[in-house]
Formats: sequence, structure tokens, C-alpha cells
Amino acid sequence: MHDLPHFIPVGALEKSFDPQNNSLVPVADLAGRRMTLSFDNGWTIEHHFLDDRNLVWKVTAGKGTGESSEETYRATNPRPDLYFVDFVKKSEQATSVSLVLDLARGIFTAVHAQMPARKEVEVPFLDRIDAGRELTAVKATFLHGSVDTPLTSQTPRHEVTADLVGKRIEYTYSPTEQYEHIYLNGNFYAWHCLRGSEQGLCDVDRCHYFKVGERFYLFVWREKIVPTLGIVLVDLDRMRTSGKIFGYQGSDFDSLSNFPVGATARVLSVVQRDL
Repeated sequence: MHDLPHFIPVGALEKSFDPQNNSLVPVADLAGRRMTLSFDNGWTIEHHFLDDRNLVWKVTAGKGTGESSEETYRATNPRPDLYFVDFVKKSEQATSVSLVLDLARGIFTAVHAQMPARKEVEVPFLDRIDAGRELTAVKATFLHGSVDTPLTSQTPRHEVTADLVGKRIEYTYSPTEQYEHIYLNGNFYAWHCLRGSEQGLCDVDRCHYFKVGERFYLFVWREKIVPTLGIVLVDLDRMRTSGKIFGYQGSDFDSLSNFPVGATARVLSVVQRDL
């Protein structure tokens, strides 16, 4: 018999992913730029990228007008004129913001994510089911909008897509870490660790898909066993991903882990689904 594998905290996962991680190197392209993001919920937020690591955001319209903060960010450039900007908010508990800045089209998608408190995670699954709640306590809100132009009814957006559904893809994150994903339907996917710190572990978790460009997707997952949020941009032309994983360092929930990830990709199979 094989030993039963154990789920590990996100902090331990970060340590195992770190050596020779296939994540994209950060870029300084946005340093010195100012951008006004107009959100579909009524917010207007100015972002000033002070340098390659620090930005200041300020709400100029909508809820919280006048609020501002300086954050430490990381930016990558997975395709021309498209940037993935990510930071942990100082002003909110266990919260991260990830921006997909599609500068060629003047639009963006924002993922506002929050890790649950321990008491939320300890609610039994049966109680969640009885209350009609999701099994995962990890929260994610998706917002869309325009960059440096007024938001109108004609502004395009990164739309929800089923393009990945039915695909089984192998992802190699480093020389030691390898997973496969099976995209089951519009709400769920299966993950399986083939090699690495979680070898043998697998689960089915809640997920979200958006089409950013041709054969280029924003994929977000929210795990229910160990509170974890993953955000990656999946490029099926270049056969690679880039993004981040967010969660707690340990089981005491005292500190956060928010680390970059990236992988080379290989499509293993495709099953046509009637959607």
C-alpha cells in the first residue's frame, strides 16, 4: 500500500515551488506610469506606479472615495501590451488584488480575493451544504472596466468562456513540481499532483474562466481543504502559464503567503463537451 499523502499549508507549497520556478521574471515597464481604472461597479481608481515595486492607488469615485494606500506590487508581461499586476492590500484583512491590464484594448479585469478566518474554514461541509453555501470559504470578486478612458456600454470585456472545458493539461512548474488539470465544466476542475511536495494529492475545486485573447485565458481556482486561491494566465500558443498562488503560511493563519508561479504546459487530451 502507498502512504496516504497529506495536504500542506500554502507556505510549505511556496518553499517547494521556489527553486527554479518557471514563473515569469518581473518587469519594470509600468514604472512611472499613471493609470485611471474605471470599474463596472462605479469605482474610479487612480494607480500611480512609483517604480518597479511600489504603487499608490486612490479611489476618486464610487464607494470609499478619497481612500488611498501605497502597496508593493509585482508586474509581469505574458503577452505584448498585457500585464499581470498583483499585490496584497494593506488596508484589508488577508486580501489580494490582481489586475489583468489589457493595454492594447484599453480594458482590464480585476480579481479581488480574500482568505477566510479560521472559524469560517472550520464550518463543516454539511452545514455549508444545508445553508446553500459554497464548500470553499475563499472569496473572489471579479470586476471589469476600462483603462484611461470612460467606461461605456460599448466597452469590451474579458468574457466568461468554456474554451478550456474538456481539456486535460499537464503543467510543469519547476524541475520537481508537476500537476495535471482536467477542466470538467464551467464551475469545477480537477487537479492532481504528479510529482512534488503534494504528489498523489488530488481534488475537485471551484474555478472561473475568462477569455483574454486568442488561445489566452484567465483561470482562477478556489480550494476548499486548505484555503488557497490560484490565478494564472494560460497561454495555449506559447504553452505556458504565469500568475500567483495566495493563502496562509501555516495552519495558525497568522501570516500570508502570496507567491508567483508559472509553468510550461502540455495538452494531454481533449474531450468535446455538449455545453
